Amino acid sequence: MFNFFKQKASLASAENVGDIIDILERGGSVRGTQLPPHIFTPKAEHQVSASDHIYFAVRSVAADSRQHVLQYAFVDDRGNVVLSAFVRSSGATALYGGVCSEDLSVDPMEEAAFTGLAMKLCRGATLVAFHRVLQGGLLPQGSLAAASGAECAWRRFQAVARRKGIGLSRREPLALNDCLEKLGMEPLESEDAALRALAIRRLWRRLDDLE
Repeated sequence: MFNFFKQKASLASAENVGDIIDILERGGSVRGTQLPPHIFTPKAEHQVSASDHIYFAVRSVAADSRQHVLQYAFVDDRGNVVLSAFVRSSGATALYGGVCSEDLSVDPMEEAAFTGLAMKLCRGATLVAFHRVLQGGLLPQGSLAAASGAECAWRRFQAVARRKGIGLSRREPLALNDCLEKLGMEPLESEDAALRALAIRRLWRRLDDLE
């Protein structure tokens, strides 16, 4: 996983990010010993086979009058969190009741550096989000165009639920946890984008089994 979060005293250099992009572009992998100190790789879940899906989630973390910080997370079909990053957004948005950017315990990446990484990950992949249009609109410019396609887990769940006779309420919005619970899976107990992307993968793969 490329978990790009930085202690305020330590900033990633452009050379480090450039090296990672170069390795990814050549189809290589990056080991923990090659990564800058603020990047770490967790133990990956075993999977026999994999496809070209990339499951992703984006959430607003903090905002003030100067900047808006988003967390992006991307998970592959093996269950690897291949990228999790806190990123400064070019659009400053007030987040009422949220955290001020200056109170974050991490120093977010610059948007330009993150855009290069996101483009490499999305290129040729089938992107899967819980809400394709809403979440896809938060991706860096060009990322969707670089992907081979985009899927919506929310719409797919509703289609499968109708065919399988799973009861859905028309009066209440259908959230990710609702979908997980209706299929007998543990609900998500964190707002973290990486955990949410992993949950979207779990949901998608369960829908594979039901179809």
